[in-house]
Amino acid sequence: MNRIRGFVFLLATTTLLAGCSSATSANGAPGTTTRSSQNQLSREDLSSANADNLYDAVAKLRPSWLSSHGVTSVTDATPTEVDVYMDGNFLGKSDYLKQVRTNDIVSVTYWDSGRASARFGMGHPRGVIEIIHR
Repeated sequence: MNRIRGFVFLLATTTLLAGCSSATSANGAPGTTTRSSQNQLSREDLSSANADNLYDAVAKLRPSWLSSHGVTSVTDATPTEVDVYMDGNFLGKSDYLKQVRTNDIVSVTYWDSGRASARFGMGHPRGVIEIIHR
């Protein structure tokens, strides 16, 4: 009986460890996806987009960042857009990205509504695109 319990314990532990090791890698090795890569664009990513402005680059590389999910309030039926911050300063909505050249950007990060509220304060139902420029 103890031998069976030991075998079941060993099997459960092995399965758990295998599940953890098959998760996405933090180093972004080929064939894997990291959470940060889905929420961030580097200078290299932006240059590969061959876009003149940041709006076009984001639309090409991460279109879900710009898509509206419809009404976010019962009292206001206006669909919301993502908010844009550059170096910690609020700039406006996603249309502002059309004024930013990709050559001037170090990185771009998308923050979903929950993380955006924690980082930038309340009132970002579609999240925030944060731009770090040189």
